[in-house]
Amino acid sequence: MRGGDRHERATSVAQDGGHPHCLAYRPGASIGGLAGRPAPPDVAGGEMRLADALEGVAIRETACFDPDLKVDSVTIDSRQAHPGAVFVAVPGFKQDGARFIPAAIAAGSRVIVTAALPADPAPGITYLAVDDVRAAIAPISRNVYGRADERMRMLGVTGTNGKTTVAYFTAEILRAHQRRVGIMGTIGFDIDGEIIETPNTTPEAPLLHSLLRDAANAGVDDVIMEVSSHSLELHRADGIPFAVTMFTNLTEDHLELHGDMERYYAAKRKLFELAPESVAVIDIDGPWGRRLADEREATGSPVLRTSAADPLAGLRAENVRMSILCTEFELVYQDARRPVRLHWLGDYNVRNALTAAGAALSLGYSLDETVAGLEAAKPVTGRLEPIANDDDLAIIIDYAHTTDALAACLRAVRALSDRPITLVHGVLGDRVHALRHEMGVIAAHGADHVIFTEDDLKADTLEGVLADVAPALDAGPATWELIENRWDAIGAGVERARRGDILVIAGKGHERQLILGDGAGVIYLNEHDAVAEALAGRDPRALDPRG
Repeated sequence: MRGGDRHERATSVAQDGGHPHCLAYRPGASIGGLAGRPAPPDVAGGEMRLADALEGVAIRETACFDPDLKVDSVTIDSRQAHPGAVFVAVPGFKQDGARFIPAAIAAGSRVIVTAALPADPAPGITYLAVDDVRAAIAPISRNVYGRADERMRMLGVTGTNGKTTVAYFTAEILRAHQRRVGIMGTIGFDIDGEIIETPNTTPEAPLLHSLLRDAANAGVDDVIMEVSSHSLELHRADGIPFAVTMFTNLTEDHLELHGDMERYYAAKRKLFELAPESVAVIDIDGPWGRRLADEREATGSPVLRTSAADPLAGLRAENVRMSILCTEFELVYQDARRPVRLHWLGDYNVRNALTAAGAALSLGYSLDETVAGLEAAKPVTGRLEPIANDDDLAIIIDYAHTTDALAACLRAVRALSDRPITLVHGVLGDRVHALRHEMGVIAAHGADHVIFTEDDLKADTLEGVLADVAPALDAGPATWELIENRWDAIGAGVERARRGDILVIAGKGHERQLILGDGAGVIYLNEHDAVAEALAGRDPRALDPRG
């Protein structure tokens, strides 16, 4: 139950090698080296009539409508417009896409979707006015890119934390049955270890459906999508025929987007409203999960409740045992019991495994097949990941950057050993001030020594973030120090690990970027490399692109 959707408005690093298998993506590119495999005709791409592209879209009024115009793509970025592209003028967070209609037309677009027809339409251009521009993007994109989601089995998972881990657990079970699986989420679009970078956890609908088309062309059988609350609010996943939907948990995060927990919950619930016929696998170990399960059952939709605590849940874990090497428990389903031994650490990963198991069982896999897949799953990079080293130092890198995720991470580490914990972490900028303070409280009570450092500051400054965090650190039992440079902080943490501490480096995990404060840009960061430098006796600061 880790993670969160921190990427929704971040900018990707323009850096080769951010992940050893990352690829820059362009629509139509080959995936997995299978470009030569014949594709079903309705996912192969190519031109289609505008009238067919608009199937299922409520058009309020038109100007110069030509149903026979040929279109081959959809874009919301005028810089990507070209002849054949449908340009959707989206009212954005900071500026209105209608301002860029002239640029899209100049680039060759002949179809414009907008909120209102222009007073003076350009000759030869088809204008389509709709009541909700955002809601129109997904159906147009699905149509133009061949409804590839109908040729693959689609699974969706949402929640504040744990989506990536659940996706990888589920994928391992499916792959054990010779299914070719794609995972779309926080780390990009992963097909058999080949990762295509994407700018958001759940991409905008044009990119999403072009990726799905290319995945179908490449022979992918199943796609597991992490579906963020932000994307659900913006209709990016509308129309996708999910066979299974999954809910992990809901904790305070993204309130700068949603305002309060009630609206945050309502955004997450939209995934299950999109797929009323699918089985919803819901973790009920939190109050929001219990509420969601109750509400969904009241509509008559199928629900499988999972729990590591509730003896009445349909799928549950009992007799959980944890060590520094593995996590063991008994999986109980329909009065049958099976022992499970996970390579993953942490009690929350028991709940993540239950959610994935619920998805597999809902798809018809047996309990034994499900357990075999769970036991084969290897930890995801940066998710409570022990860093192997010749000195046998206890060093863990974790993506924890929300209050609940950091608390769960530190609880899990504390349960594994009685050795002191040194925590290297920072707090995201552009977040609610109360949450920053709470992060300090969790750090000061969960660790024995805190090295506070920079994280993605965005428009904030380290001094501004520290003003909220320092009082909490001062009031807690842990000692703490400020080391502004993250590479220096990691080096200091490794030195404490040499003295016997367990070192937890939290907040970045798999990420390969650091967003600087005051809008100063984005730089490359690889914490695994920084740890390796420190372990080798070298100065990790040498890896800081700032010098």
